[in-house]
Amino acid sequence: MIKHFSPHDLGTLRAIRERFLAGTAGSADYWQSPEHLALYDSTYAERIGWKWDAVLDELRRRGWQSRCTRVLDWGCGTGIAHRRVLTTWPQFPMLALHDRSPHARMFAAEKARREFPEVDVTWGAPSVTSDTLLLVSHVINELPEAELARLLELARAAREVIWVEAGTHVDSRRLIEVRERLRDVYTPVAPCTHTARCGMLTAENAAHWCHHFARPPSAIFQDARWAEFAKEIGIDLRSVPYSFLVLARTPAMEAGFSRVIGEPREAKGHAKVLSCQAEGVAEFVLQKRDAPNLFKAMRKGSLGPVYRWEMEGGKIVGGEPGTVVDS
Repeated sequence: MIKHFSPHDLGTLRAIRERFLAGTAGSADYWQSPEHLALYDSTYAERIGWKWDAVLDELRRRGWQSRCTRVLDWGCGTGIAHRRVLTTWPQFPMLALHDRSPHARMFAAEKARREFPEVDVTWGAPSVTSDTLLLVSHVINELPEAELARLLELARAAREVIWVEAGTHVDSRRLIEVRERLRDVYTPVAPCTHTARCGMLTAENAAHWCHHFARPPSAIFQDARWAEFAKEIGIDLRSVPYSFLVLARTPAMEAGFSRVIGEPREAKGHAKVLSCQAEGVAEFVLQKRDAPNLFKAMRKGSLGPVYRWEMEGGKIVGGEPGTVVDS
């Protein structure tokens, strides 16, 4: 039997969404009970998990994985970020949690201990070591400048950082600011293909932002509970935009590769691809007649994120997927 949302559940979910859209979610600990947290974890947090799935899949396709043995999930909430990471990379014996909400920390810790009993779970004042992977997820619109500065100082002492945010113009632009402020100590691993200043920061690219789209599991479209959630809360399940940043103290990617931003815009017989490379961010034309296989992959949604383009006259005429150098 399908378990429908109660009117109280729907009211709670609407209130959570309103707080996040208004940017006031970080003003107080509004978690009222374990049931409240479980409701969030099975809905909004699960959608955030799809974004983490997309990021971790891109890292896999690039040939990169964490080399750390300790994870710090800063602003952990219900723990969706570290659960996705621990499932993908099972080498971690230690997990540290930090969140301003003791209710959220307890929920995340208990769930992590059930799902990963071999991992030592702790919480307290956030700290990192030279062997720490720092996870940050969906907090940037809640952080005043002073708190963001403290988080960046913490990040400077870690070995690797994976930071995932919503795919809005404002959040993406603030994450680009994070990239620039940490670029002196880290190599950008993804979505970047270079270590130069972000090409989005030029005046001509002010309207653009570095965002991407995750693919939800196909099963949710046959799930009545997800359908009810989408209808009642007003969310399009097909659209899961996100922005992200992966930093590490490793060599940069081989030169000459580009990263597709957002989704190509298709027209009759061609598509426009917003592409980021060391030379800057630019929109290139991909014509079906010039590169039929690439064009077909783009239409099917299977165009990889990273390519070395073959260009003629400002148009894409071919390309090969790229991987990172992880040594």
